Amino acid sequence: MLADHQEYEVVVTAVAPAGAAVHADGHDGFIDQAKHPSWRSDTPRPVVGDRMRAVVLDSSRTPARFSALPGDLRIARSLRHTEPLSRLCPPPGGGRTVKWAAVEKELGVELPADYKRLVETYGGGVFAGALWLLEPGCPDPLYDMVIQTAERGEILAELWESGEDKPSELHEGNAGLVPWGYAEGGGHYLYWLVRPGVEPEEWTIILNEGRGPLWETYPMSCSQFLLEVVAGTTTSFYFTDLDDIVTPDDRTRFEPNSRILSQ
Repeated sequence: MLADHQEYEVVVTAVAPAGAAVHADGHDGFIDQAKHPSWRSDTPRPVVGDRMRAVVLDSSRTPARFSALPGDLRIARSLRHTEPLSRLCPPPGGGRTVKWAAVEKELGVELPADYKRLVETYGGGVFAGALWLLEPGCPDPLYDMVIQTAERGEILAELWESGEDKPSELHEGNAGLVPWGYAEGGGHYLYWLVRPGVEPEEWTIILNEGRGPLWETYPMSCSQFLLEVVAGTTTSFYFTDLDDIVTPDDRTRFEPNSRILSQ
């Protein structure tokens, strides 16, 4: 059965002015004209027999709606880990409604789709008893992603000016950091490595230990990193000992800011 955000090799079976009928993994689908690369580029229009990578946008429709746009493929790859995370660590309900355009304007960057989905689903709060998901507009500035972007930028700049080693990744062009996570207790911060010309869904995660100069990098989305921490499959040195700190129930529990900060 087809599933939203899943990627398939599809074959074009018919072409019409509105788009192309496709066949994928034993199922019929449809790529609207505006969801094929030829809509806004020099890519040739689809013809019967063409093979291409496409992602399911809406599996509930008949036929299912696909997209072959590179941007939609990137977004789907980042969203692919939000659903397994929700199954393993159920959201408490509520989530957040965020005016993302205003947040992104203030930050000066577009944020990854999976991060937005996490905030809208969970809100800010703590995964696995240890990893705090920062959110824009949090009542506590320590866990507000926008405020921490400015504060952490100033703190890191002072550390580097005083002689602490700057990660080699940040010597490349105008690379910058945007924090999205904080390890309660250890004080570790998790950032996106933001580089000009690199799409948000392709950003690298970079972790800075809380009480030292060491950094870790992970070429994955924040939802994948969270999923691996919750599932106990992470390779991060700073989260491999969680079983000694939290109970099995806490490992798969999310505590929202609305509950924590009201205590």
